[in-house]
Amino acid sequence: MGIRNPPTLEELARQALLRDEALTISVLEDLPKMLFLALFQEAFSHRLPNIVRAMMAAWPFPYIPVGTLLTSGTLEFSQVVVEGLRALLTQQDRPVTGNVRILDFRRVAHEIWTVEARTEDGDCSTETVSEKQAVKPPPRYEQRQRLKVITDLYSRFQQEEEETDLLPGAQHRKDSLQLCCVNMKIVLLSEDHVIMFRQIFRLWDIEMLEFTLDWNWSSLLRFYPYLAHMKNLHTLSLVWMDKNTYEHAYTSEYKWFVRAFISELSKISSLQHLYMNGICFLSDNMRHLLRNLKNRLETFCVTHCQLFQANLNHLSQCQRLCQLKHLDMSGVLLSNLCMMPLRFLLEKVADTLETLELEGCGIKDSQLSDLLPALSQCSKLSKVNFYTNDFSMTVLSDLLHYTANLSKITMEQYPAPQECYELGVVSKERFVQFCPVLMDTLRAIRQPKRVYFATDVCNRCSKRCVYEEETRLCSCLQ
Repeated sequence: MGIRNPPTLEELARQALLRDEALTISVLEDLPKMLFLALFQEAFSHRLPNIVRAMMAAWPFPYIPVGTLLTSGTLEFSQVVVEGLRALLTQQDRPVTGNVRILDFRRVAHEIWTVEARTEDGDCSTETVSEKQAVKPPPRYEQRQRLKVITDLYSRFQQEEEETDLLPGAQHRKDSLQLCCVNMKIVLLSEDHVIMFRQIFRLWDIEMLEFTLDWNWSSLLRFYPYLAHMKNLHTLSLVWMDKNTYEHAYTSEYKWFVRAFISELSKISSLQHLYMNGICFLSDNMRHLLRNLKNRLETFCVTHCQLFQANLNHLSQCQRLCQLKHLDMSGVLLSNLCMMPLRFLLEKVADTLETLELEGCGIKDSQLSDLLPALSQCSKLSKVNFYTNDFSMTVLSDLLHYTANLSKITMEQYPAPQECYELGVVSKERFVQFCPVLMDTLRAIRQPKRVYFATDVCNRCSKRCVYEEETRLCSCLQ
């Protein structure tokens, strides 16, 4: 029988305080900072609303990870955090600028944060002590009289209700409020919002920016000159949602805007990850885009758009893509194109490429055979996705043999072979017969981790038949 260590005096003190709510609230002003934090964590984990609310109002540290607190509790308990923080922001006798410097609203799931307090000459700083945290508090900031609000922003400049509910307490301090947005996602940006965007946010704080657009590009026309001021922007994502874009793609004004927009990308000095989904103008402007890239990219994602042979040639020749870690061309029809330029690109990035996504490209046997020698050299590949391509049993077997030396691969998604279809329709019997054979072939070559063989998406139930360790049929074949 093991011997339990007796609780420390500090643990006994915390337990006594948590049992006496009134006493705890009355001594918060005089509570040592190290004890304050440990007590708060216990009160938060035990869901003691009155104590948590009071401790939020008496918060002695310069940094508050608000987003973590709001996502670590229930909706009801999140309201307790909001109420306590509102009380902290609206206190007149203890100005916010006296202690709190940074409110971090970023919602990232990780273990509950810890803060180490230092009490040298009344000073305190914030540090993380867990090496596994997904988000670390910002570095120690110089003493200043401004409250920094860090937040992620989603869609039409509308924050979550509990976040906007906090701001009235600080609105009357506009001269001391600094709003910092790191991750911004905007759906259908309106022209009215462009002015508000420029007035509220410091452009150099933005690190990740996603736009979802329709064919009416006039709002983006007003916005794109600001891209050059986003000195720390490392991820840019453009998603075109309108299905009738091509009707508007050939006016002289549209062509001028596209050229100007692409040229502006060259002024983003820190861009590393570029995602372009459904962008109709790429086929006519791929060369211009690639020539205007300022940095070598780690991620190049061009999906669900039309590309021509010349576009593949430009990809293979671009020096800014020679150190890619992630290449995604899903939804780009390649069935009628020569794959040798893509092979040359894979050979260039063989020492760096980690993920390759070619789902829904309609690649045929002969085209895949052209890629296999280059694919076998990509020693750092951890994920491949070849779903919805047109491979025979023989060529799929060749593909699996060419992956023999890919020791780091952890996720593999392959299409079910052509032999599983009968007049274009999935044959349940053939699927159950051929996929286990391919799996056995792979296991004879190396020890795979997560491997899937899947049919095309069923037109009726929108599901795939998938074979992993066992067979999962779509609803229509069950």
